[in-house]
Amino acid sequence: MGAKPFLLRIVLAAAVFFAGYAALLEFPQPLFPFSVRANSLVLRSDRVLPEGAGKHVLELAEIRLERSPLYSRGRTHETFICNERWRQIIFFNKDYGAGGVAQYPATAHVFLREARIEDDRLLSPRGLPVMGERTLDYFVAHEITHQLTGEAIGPLLYYRLPRWVREGYADYVSLGNSFDYSVAKGAFLAGAREMDFKKSGLYWRFHLMVAYLLDRQHWSVEQLLTHPPSQATVESAVRQENP
Repeated sequence: MGAKPFLLRIVLAAAVFFAGYAALLEFPQPLFPFSVRANSLVLRSDRVLPEGAGKHVLELAEIRLERSPLYSRGRTHETFICNERWRQIIFFNKDYGAGGVAQYPATAHVFLREARIEDDRLLSPRGLPVMGERTLDYFVAHEITHQLTGEAIGPLLYYRLPRWVREGYADYVSLGNSFDYSVAKGAFLAGAREMDFKKSGLYWRFHLMVAYLLDRQHWSVEQLLTHPPSQATVESAVRQENP
């Protein structure tokens, strides 16, 4: 076999593979046969869902999402709970091990790792509940906010967004009123561990910067997403802000 036919077969095989994977991301429903719905939000799973608890999770997530002007009840959003590891490997891809992923722009769906629906808790890679403020409904709202952000500004701008904006805004929406600006600012000024994402895995520092612009400086979400300043500029402004 000549080099050109061999390369052509490789290219065709790769094209078929990626087309098949894209189709799977767009139409994963057959692998998640159990579902519940609350208004415009749908929760799907590869295991039986407790209907009442599932609806409650979605209702809480919607309350969080309504904080964002990007959200509309007229649009259905589907979240898929991947309890089995092989499903996480397939749908999380390079982000395997994360709590959840929004595979924008490949699909409008979001995928979360295994969860205890009745406890409103996501499970960590070690199988332990993720405790604290980051409930399951938090993760649902967080990943859907990523999708909404991408759809609002398009893939080119979305992937050029600084991480502090992309993650900070998703945290701003999904944490809602449980975030205390004054407490977070005090922790930031004191150099507290929870304000360092690399050490804590929390988005509080990014959230604080976003909250400063949206709530203190009264920026619009559109302005934040399309013309974000540097993180250093915002951090300096927060430090100099009057008490």
